[in-house]
Formats: sequence, structure tokens, C-alpha cells
Amino acid sequence: MNFEQPKPDSKKYSDLISDIEKGIIKIPKFQREFVWGIDKTAKLLDSILKGYPIGTFILWKTDERINDIKNVGNLDIPPTPDGTKVEYVLDGQQRITSLFAAYRGAKIQKVDEKKVTDYGDIVVNIDVDISDSDGQVISAEPSGKKFISLSTVLNFSFSKAKELESQFTEAELGLIDYYATAFRTYEFSTVVLRKEDIDSAIEVFTRINTGGQTLTLFEIMSAKTYDEDQKFDMTVKWGNFIKELKDINYDGVSNPVVLSLLSLVLSRTKECKRKTILALDKQAIIDTWGDAISALKDSIDYFRTTYRIPVSQILPYDSLLVPFGYFFFHKKDKPSGVQKKLLEEFLWRMSLSFRYSSSTESKLAQDIKRIDTILKGNRPDYADIKVNLESPQALIETNFSAGNSYCKAILCLLAYQEPKDFRDNGKVILDNSWLKIANSKNYHHFFPKAYLKGQEIPNGNSLVNITFVSDHLNKRKIGAKAPSVYIGDFHDENSEINIALNSHFIELKGFGIESNDYATFLAKRSKLIYDELKSRVELTHQESVTEELEQLIVTGESDLVEFKSTLRYDLRTKDVNKKLEFVIAKTIAAFLNSEGGDLLIGIDDDSNAFGLDDDLRTLEKQNIDGFELHLIGIIKKYVGTEYGGHTKISFPVYDNRKICRIQVSRSGTPVFTSFEGKDEFFVRAGCSSQPLNRGEQSTYEKEHW
Repeated sequence: MNFEQPKPDSKKYSDLISDIEKGIIKIPKFQREFVWGIDKTAKLLDSILKGYPIGTFILWKTDERINDIKNVGNLDIPPTPDGTKVEYVLDGQQRITSLFAAYRGAKIQKVDEKKVTDYGDIVVNIDVDISDSDGQVISAEPSGKKFISLSTVLNFSFSKAKELESQFTEAELGLIDYYATAFRTYEFSTVVLRKEDIDSAIEVFTRINTGGQTLTLFEIMSAKTYDEDQKFDMTVKWGNFIKELKDINYDGVSNPVVLSLLSLVLSRTKECKRKTILALDKQAIIDTWGDAISALKDSIDYFRTTYRIPVSQILPYDSLLVPFGYFFFHKKDKPSGVQKKLLEEFLWRMSLSFRYSSSTESKLAQDIKRIDTILKGNRPDYADIKVNLESPQALIETNFSAGNSYCKAILCLLAYQEPKDFRDNGKVILDNSWLKIANSKNYHHFFPKAYLKGQEIPNGNSLVNITFVSDHLNKRKIGAKAPSVYIGDFHDENSEINIALNSHFIELKGFGIESNDYATFLAKRSKLIYDELKSRVELTHQESVTEELEQLIVTGESDLVEFKSTLRYDLRTKDVNKKLEFVIAKTIAAFLNSEGGDLLIGIDDDSNAFGLDDDLRTLEKQNIDGFELHLIGIIKKYVGTEYGGHTKISFPVYDNRKICRIQVSRSGTPVFTSFEGKDEFFVRAGCSSQPLNRGEQSTYEKEHW
């Protein structure tokens, strides 16, 4: 076999700079940021001036185009000309960037630094003897009275010498010229790798950087898949995705998640081992990226709404998003009722078994087979997975740790209850930054650790002793108080505190709160938590009508869900507004003309329960019967009498307030609304009801019915 060996070579300083400025020499994006300070750069140039070796630059010469650094501080690096091979720096990035910054006097603001470093400030000290090994001719600041800027020396010429005659003696100018010549003639050692494939280049980079930076798999794949023509930059695309997730508190998701998902959907073997990911086809990744990200978004939405896991910090593993992403990659719509139950069982069995604590790649490959089974509507076999749910006592004996996957699984169960504030029954807001460590703001030991320590009661950090509270409540209101004291104080403020306690698997009576009985509290609460977990693992958990409604509301408005604060009461004018009644009617008509949906009256745009009280006070019959009669009258008036069979009206309680739910099924024929002598045809368009003109209506009818 014929192997082309790397070729030793050399470049002069001016050639090195010229190649950078022509876009021939490039620094790959997977190299670490430029971190050398101005002092270290000055010492490098001092070594060059004195003729010391500074190490070899290893370059990869190729026709490939990978993502590269586009500028050094305030200096732009041009793109490589078409038809020209590019030379990527595999080793020597800090040195070569220093040489360029010094030569051109770059102004660089490093990562996490506010100040801008001006490399044009480096000077050559004329009065320092170059033969003195302890002296530094080139430094970041002048060491004597006679000095000149390094950039001037590096670009020294006859005309420049004439300009400086008034500042320096003839001997000093001769010395400057000598230094300039030393820089011009210095031969920088280079080794050029001429293998075209990126795998060889990455292998070389990895081997020569064993003592320094190690490339992550994501960095390698980002380099391999970069495509300027298709505007595909994996690093940028992932960064944009994480920015989106930050808005919903899910920015803790790591980039191996998307690589694993891509591998599982693209590889023939349905594996996500490192070698499998590295072998994935570049174009296939580019083509599939959008669908993979969409599947991850659907998974996160499902976690946030169906499982009510509001933040990524309490996910037992972010790897859980991979099998769920695989599910939603293959199933674009919502899971069926059977699939929903099977996915819930999968979630809890994985979360309570330390499933992805080790050998994650091989276990994900196994679990994808289980997801394939769920996609078919069948229950997978879990005989090889042991769920750690032995007894309530085992929960009590589990020490709480914010980073432990088992503890996080319990936290997910607590979050599902949508825990309420002890003081006012408001929803406890959870935030990633308040959940990172065990003493973070959102975590509260119901029997405060300081109180238990004072009473010499052990096991104060039991998992069963953990509750969620608002960030301000812990230190300001509770501190080291006994539960009987601080719960008593809150009870004085909040007569319905038991509603809040129930949302934490706690009862006001019988849980040892009044007597500060820690053992009773642990026994009672652990039993409730244990039973709830067991029901989810064994598929006996039944979601109540209230839970189903809460999920609908938490999910928010869509083409299938609409919220209205009131039926007819105008919150702005504080009076009846008949136009609001028509808004209700047109929404119902739009659902009839589309795919059906749910209209919830008494819920505002932010999913808060507003209730029906204001509307009830405007009615002749001021009760729920009167409300329903009036609503039916509105439907008959604006939509028609024949659509009663397509609407189901109920009055559930949400967040302690009665609201109205109108479930609308799709009509088999076009439905028009009549208002002020004008007939209109409405359909759902996203989160709103939109009218169609005659032409649009005709086209819609042909496609819809």
C-alpha cells in the first residue's frame, strides 16, 4: 500500500502572514479559543528574535472546507479562494495566532474578559542587550527609555528608517534593521499533512493533543458536517436550539442527545456508539437535522405538559429525550391513549432504575427496540430492568442529592403535582438556576435541617423530607422554625393551606406537623409517594378529569384549544359587551369548520383561572344553569340550532375556580356565523379564528369535506 508521509517544510514570517491574509492558512473552529496573554506573545517573539526554536506548526492541506475562525480580534480573515487548497492548523494555533496578532497589531477581547488587549502595544527594547539571556528584548511594556513598537520592526523598511532618523541614532536604526532582518529570515518549522479526508486530520489532532484539549464527539461531527454552500453549521444550529430552550428552562440539554438521536434514526443497526456516529453520512445528517430537532422539541413539550416536568434540571437524565425523540421522529402526531400509558411506564422504569448511569450508548440501543414496540401499540418486556422501588422505608433511607438520578425522578413526581405556595396557594415557580445543588432556593426540607440538628434528630436529609418552595420562602419565612410554628403562621395567612400541602403529598392533620413528629411525617409521606410511584410503574395510575383538564390548560392555546377570560363581561369597561358573545360564537364555528377543539371560558391568555363570577353577575339567572342557558342561546343565535349535537358543555373546577368547557367536534358541513346582517365563514388558523373570503372558502371546502 502507498502511504503519503507528512512533509517537513518551513515558512518565513512574511509568508506565514501572507498565507493567513490570503485565506490559505486557517484555524479550525474546533480549536480552543485564543487564550495567550500579551506577555506570553511577547516572550514568543523574543524567542524568535534570539533564534530559539519555538516548535513545529502542523498543517492539514486539503480541498475540504470545514468551519473555521473568521477573525482575530478586529482583523477579518478572508475566505479561501475557490480552487485553492486550504491549510488548517492542527497544532500551533496559539503560537500562529500570536504571530499574526503581533504582526498586525490586533485588538482582541478574549472570552469572559471585558478589556480589549491591543497587541500593537508590544515593544522592542533597544537598550536591552540581546546577548543577555536574562534580558527580554521584546516585552508587553517598555523596560527602558529607548523602545519601538514591535509592529514597526516587523514591517521595517528603508522609508520607515528615514522617518525615524529624528528619534534614533544611526547605530540604533542599524540595530532595528538587524532585528527586522532576524524576523524576516526566521524559518518557522512546518509539517504538512496531505491526506484529504477529515478523519485523518481529526485523528492527528487528537493524538498530538493528548496532553491538552480533547475534541468532543460533537466538535468532531460539527467539523465533519460543516457545509458552507448549504449553510449548515452544527455548532451554530445547536446553539440556536439551546437559546430557544433557555426561554422554557430546558437549556440543560447536552449536545450528545442530538447525536444519539441522529444515529438511532439513520444507522442501519440502530446504534449510537461513537464509531457508528462517526460513520454517519454527512448529507443524511444535514437532511435529517430539522426533523431530529423537531422531534426533540416535541419530546420536551411532552415532558413539560404531560409529565409536568417544568425544567431540565430535574430530569433524571437528559438521555431520556433520545428514546422519546425517536418516538416523535416516527410519530408526528400525539400518542394514542395506549401509547401514552406505555410511554409513562417507560419513563418511570428508566428513571427509577439508574438506567443511563453507565453504558448509555448500548442501553439506548436496547431501549429503542422498546420504543419500536410502543409505536406498534404493544407493551415492551422489562424483565432485565430492576426498578428500585422496594418500600416506603427505602425512600426514607435515601439521602437527598440534587444530582442523583433517583432523587430527580422523585422530584419529577413532586413537580407533577404542581406544588403550591404554603402562603397563598400560588404556583411554585421552578427555575434551573435554583435547582442545581441541594441547598438551592427551590429545595426546602419540610422539617428544616437546622431545626432537626438542634433537636438531635437524625436523617434530616431524607429524600422524603424534600419539598419545592418559591425562592423567597425558605430563608425569609421559614429558616430553622419547627413545622408546627411556620405552618401555623402560614395557616393564619392562608385558611386553605391544606390545598397547598396536598400538592406536596402532605396533610395538615395526621402527619405529625402539630406535634413536630418527624418519624410520623416521614412514614405518612413516604407511603403516599411510594403508592403514587408504584401506580405509575404498574400502569394502574388513572388520570382524573381534573388532571386531563390541567394538562390541556398548561399546554396552552393552539389550533385545538382557545381560552377566553369571559363570556360577555368586558374587563376593560366593567360592563356587558355583546360583541364578546359573538367572539365565543365565531370560535365555536371555527372549531366546527376545522378539526374540532376545546373552548375554555374563565381562563385568561396566560393560562390563569379567572372563573365565571363576573359573567354570572350579568345574567338574569345568576347561577351555572343560567350561564349554560345563555351560552346555548348564543350558539343558536349566531351559529344555528342544528349544531347542538357537536358541542358538549361542562363546568369543571380548575385552580379552585369554576370555569366553562365547550368541547366541539368537527362538522360534516360548512358552518356560517351571522352577525349584524353579515354571514361569515371562520376556520382555525394557529391560535386564532380567521374568516375566509369566498374564494378561500370554496377552496377550503373542497379540501376539507
